[in-house]
Amino acid sequence: MPFFAPGQPDFHYLRHLQLVCWPPAAPPTPLDLLAQVARISPKGKPTAWFFDSFLILPPRAPSGNFIYADVNIGTTRAGRGDFYAVVAPNPATAEDWTQMLDGLFARGGVLHLLDEAVATATQRLGRPPHPRNVVISIPYPHPNQSLFGVIGGRGRRPLNFSVAGQNLDRASEQRLAACQWFVAATRSRWRDARLPNLHLLGFYWIYESLRYSWDVDDHWVMKELYRHMQGGSERLFWIPFYSSFNVNLLGPGRGFYFDAAFLQPNHMFYRDIRGVDRAAADACKHGAGIEIEYYLEGHDIVSVGRDRHRRLRNYLDGGVKYGYMTESACAYYLGANDLPKMARSADPAERGAYDDLHRFVEGSYTPRQ
Repeated sequence: MPFFAPGQPDFHYLRHLQLVCWPPAAPPTPLDLLAQVARISPKGKPTAWFFDSFLILPPRAPSGNFIYADVNIGTTRAGRGDFYAVVAPNPATAEDWTQMLDGLFARGGVLHLLDEAVATATQRLGRPPHPRNVVISIPYPHPNQSLFGVIGGRGRRPLNFSVAGQNLDRASEQRLAACQWFVAATRSRWRDARLPNLHLLGFYWIYESLRYSWDVDDHWVMKELYRHMQGGSERLFWIPFYSSFNVNLLGPGRGFYFDAAFLQPNHMFYRDIRGVDRAAADACKHGAGIEIEYYLEGHDIVSVGRDRHRRLRNYLDGGVKYGYMTESACAYYLGANDLPKMARSADPAERGAYDDLHRFVEGSYTPRQ
């Protein structure tokens, strides 16, 4: 089976999916988004189109509650020292999910700013081949949340995602109901938002694996969510971390759990993962895409230090060597909106990495000798 092919009409010509973080303390600015929509010169002028698709990663809720499944704690990161992950101690509620949508679709929110960035680039570059794609993250329906609250108006019962006072089947049904509501609410708000330069391509299952135990069944929830979405035009995406369990889900998963997946090589995060060859082989074998990963120096999550430049080169060189630069759709996790910082950086290595990523996206990148 080949990689997940780029440019498929059924996926609105998706080729390169950039993950846009949306931290509340430092949300992306119009200029930040312009540097991702288009390749910008050192003076900030658009010179060519860049990413065609964007996955919006949400922040923690304004209440401080977690949209995600777990949280990494300790004084070190990325598998070193006392790094470890724990279950999110305060999972999001129905109010948090609603406020996430409010923030996404606010006039000054990331979707309107992204639409404006495409419009700005269009003035200089002409119209892109198609509206830029957007994928919206579905908050994780956390199995520890017994007091999620009411969705969908008055007269409805509060939802309980946990097995406290009920069996696993009932908890899973309520988790699914919340996800279905979120999809429907997003569709409705999208129709009202009038974002002429953007296309709602689909939704993202935010947890990077699937859990199953006596008290949680992610498999059933995701399968039923996927089945529910078949009545619409949007696609369901997943980006699992590299593990044998997740890799083995990729092959049978498409058409069962999700429409498309991108495999994380995790070469950027773990010293002991020496290259991208195994991830490339597994993605190709199972019909998945590949995620390109990078961080700027100073992020404590990076354990590879200055070796990150060489490792980024391994991702890009691997795209040529193993074929995924042109034969696969790719996703890009480039820190917490680090790409525009790279574009504006006075460090030639960072600005050079920005330009190399653009060459990779346009398919003209060549490895250094």
